[in-house]
Amino acid sequence: MRDAGWLDASRLERDALYLGLLTAREVKPLSRLEYSISNNLYRILVEMGLKLARLTRRAQNGATVPHLVMSLDRRRIADYLAEFDGAVIVGNSPAVIRAEARHFGYPACCAESFSRRGYAPNDLEPADQRILFHHACAGCTETPPLLPAYRAACEESERLFRRQAHPKAPGACVNRAKGTNHDTGRSL
Repeated sequence: MRDAGWLDASRLERDALYLGLLTAREVKPLSRLEYSISNNLYRILVEMGLKLARLTRRAQNGATVPHLVMSLDRRRIADYLAEFDGAVIVGNSPAVIRAEARHFGYPACCAESFSRRGYAPNDLEPADQRILFHHACAGCTETPPLLPAYRAACEESERLFRRQAHPKAPGACVNRAKGTNHDTGRSL
């Protein structure tokens, strides 16, 4: 469940910077934002070397839901668009969880566990789980080696955010809601 401040514009901007750094550093092959960003933030992401593309998905009630995807690789973006542009958002089906895990670089073991058990307990420290964009499976051997890169990107995104005229903003990575996943709008 997201905490009450997850929709705060500065928090979303921090998370977008964090996702951008993870993607620019090739920790994640592709990331998705489900909210609008400022022109300045868009420019920063492009300056990181990221390619960006907009797509529209549809809610089950027919409403359009704009998204922004980013990657260093245009082919990854094209593959994601081919699979999801115009698609109806269907929730946590195992097929969608597996597809998103593949696109967003989540370990397959974690995707399988999440599709069967949801937020099952795992061996990670809560602070480590909070900085991830997927829910690690119990006994995962693929997630722990990723944590140093996630921590470094988290710290750098906070420094970058503070330099972008937000010197008094609270820390982003420590305050992320349990399970918040801006790649998917839910957790994996």
